[in-house]
Amino acid sequence: MSESTKATPASRQQLILQQVARGGSVRVEELAAKLGVSEMTVYRDIAELEKSDLVQLNRKEITAAESSLIEASARLRIATNAATKNEISRLSRQFLRSGMSVALDDSSTNLPLVENLESLAPLTVITNAEFLAQRVRQQKGVRLILLGGTYEAWADSYFGDLTELAVSQLNIDLCIMSATAINHGYCFHPDQQVTKFKRTLLAASRRKILVADASKFRRSALFKVGPLSDFDAAIVDRDTPDWAHTELKDSGLEVLVAE
Repeated sequence: MSESTKATPASRQQLILQQVARGGSVRVEELAAKLGVSEMTVYRDIAELEKSDLVQLNRKEITAAESSLIEASARLRIATNAATKNEISRLSRQFLRSGMSVALDDSSTNLPLVENLESLAPLTVITNAEFLAQRVRQQKGVRLILLGGTYEAWADSYFGDLTELAVSQLNIDLCIMSATAINHGYCFHPDQQVTKFKRTLLAASRRKILVADASKFRRSALFKVGPLSDFDAAIVDRDTPDWAHTELKDSGLEVLVAE
């Protein structure tokens, strides 16, 4: 790591988030060696990340601030599995057609999808995610419908009754959505408010695509979004277990694998 990167707290903190996201946990001494800084510097960076509820520290081990009851923040999710998300988005793009309306939930998997949509113009993008809207606003020929409601900083997105009311007034061609956990033939999410929004978005959409990397099939979450059979197709990565492929296909979904 270069000296300039060492001296930038934001760069170090981003790398810490990436290490935690990839491995699930990382030790302070490992980070110090990788970053080329003292353990005290690592502790200071961790303290800043803890203030934002991004990570938690326990006996020199750093883990993501996420459980079956708490979803990871948008910042942490965006830093996770970037290469896999790029490939999943490449496959998602084949479902887009000029002139259609496409709804995207606040999944970070959809982030690469909204880059360079001008080639598909005219296109209407509907989302509750501010971090997606920021990338859509400046694209010519791409109309943005940003669903209002109550802004939740941890997700950088809008939720609540007003958001769901706005969705209920729409007739959407295509919805591309992820889930925190997928098992036993259902999609789950740890937050009840987000779960309600996802259900509303699915109900307003004619065709539904589920996007999920292998990690989604190893997690649990509290609230049931709905059955896999609500979706028409699923895009997964090559590390997705065989049982998950079987479950998706048995639910009637077309399954595409991002290599």
